[in-house]
Amino acid sequence: MKPVRALGGPTPGLSAYLAEEADGADWGGFRAHRRGGSYRDLVDALADRQRGLCGYCETAVAAGCRQVEHVVPRSDSRRGAARELDVGNMMACCLGGTRPDAGDSAYYLPPPRANVSCGQKKGDGAIADFVDPRTLPEAPSLMRVKSNGVIETDRDACATAGRPAGGVDATIEFLGLNVERLRRAREKRWLALEDAWGRHRGDKGAMRGAAREELLPDDGRLRRFFTTSRSYFAEWEGEEVLAEDPGAWI
Repeated sequence: MKPVRALGGPTPGLSAYLAEEADGADWGGFRAHRRGGSYRDLVDALADRQRGLCGYCETAVAAGCRQVEHVVPRSDSRRGAARELDVGNMMACCLGGTRPDAGDSAYYLPPPRANVSCGQKKGDGAIADFVDPRTLPEAPSLMRVKSNGVIETDRDACATAGRPAGGVDATIEFLGLNVERLRRAREKRWLALEDAWGRHRGDKGAMRGAAREELLPDDGRLRRFFTTSRSYFAEWEGEEVLAEDPGAWI
C-alpha cells in the first residue's frame, strides 16, 4: 500500500442526494440515485484522487474494475452504519480478484477463493491496528516488495515512523495482499523494471531519471504496483525523487 489522499468532500451527486433525502438517505438509495450516475461519479472522483490505483493492492482501478470501499464496514453498527455516506470513510478499490472476465491475471486468477484480496477479503471484518492507507506517512514506506513479488513489513521503517510493525503485518494478511495473483503481478512488474533499467545500475544519473519516469504520475495516473517500483528504486534515487514533491504522487 502507498499513502493516498482522502476526498476533500462529497461529490455533487452525493451532495444532491443528501439534500433530497435528508434523514432518509442511505447507501442503497444513493446507489440508485440518478440511475447510478451519482455513484459512478463518486467512484471516479475517488479513483482520480488516488492516482488511478486501488487503495489497498495498487492495481489500476479502470472503469468496470472498481468500486467504493467503506474502510469501516457499513455492517459495523457502532461506527460504520453512521458513516455509510461519509466520503471520509471511502476509497476506490479494485474488485479483489472476483471478476473472471477482466482479461488480466492481475485482476483474476483461479482458484478465485484462494486469490481474493482487498475489500472482498476484508468483508465485514475488522482488526486492531488496521492500517488505513490515508494515514500512511510519505516516507519511509512501511511496506516493501521483494524481487519475487512478496510484500512485507519494513520493520526499520516502522520503528523510524513510530508505527507498530505488527499492525502492518496484520493488515497485509487481513487484506490478502500476498495472494498468488498479486504476488505474481508484482513479480512481473519487478522483472519488467529490471529488464528496462537493470543495465543502468552503475549510472546514478540514468537511474534517477528512470526513477522519475517510473514513480511519478503520467497525466495524473501512477503505474500500477507503485510500492513495487518504489522498492526497486529504493537504492537508486527513488526516495530522493519522491521527496522532491510528495504532492505530485500521493
